[in-house]
Amino acid sequence: MSRMFFDYRCGDCAADSEFFVSTPAPEFQDCPVCSGTARRRYTSRGLGRSGASLAAVAPAAGSVDCRDNADVPGLCHVAPSARRRLVARHRGDLETYEAETKRQTREFETSGPKTVHQVVGHSH
Repeated sequence: MSRMFFDYRCGDCAADSEFFVSTPAPEFQDCPVCSGTARRRYTSRGLGRSGASLAAVAPAAGSVDCRDNADVPGLCHVAPSARRRLVARHRGDLETYEAETKRQTREFETSGPKTVHQVVGHSH
């Protein structure tokens, strides 16, 4: 069993921490700042830390980084404007899901359908 550094973010205080743990890395660690639960982040080594997770600070139509939401299948292949709805659906957050559905419906009604390149992509 080998050990490596892995990045974690606390869900309580949003502190970013790095832990030297055995592989495969555990999904959760105790936050060294507030003792809350820190969740493993899937960041790319050498590229710095990615943006904040949906639960922490993403605005209603803001960006949602697939590396911070690795539990949501296929998120990085969805257009940034549709990611919040997909995350809400995956996590069972009906209030956010319904709000995002309404936002996307209004956007469709005013702008028409999007091209396939506006809907499907791959970031990171």
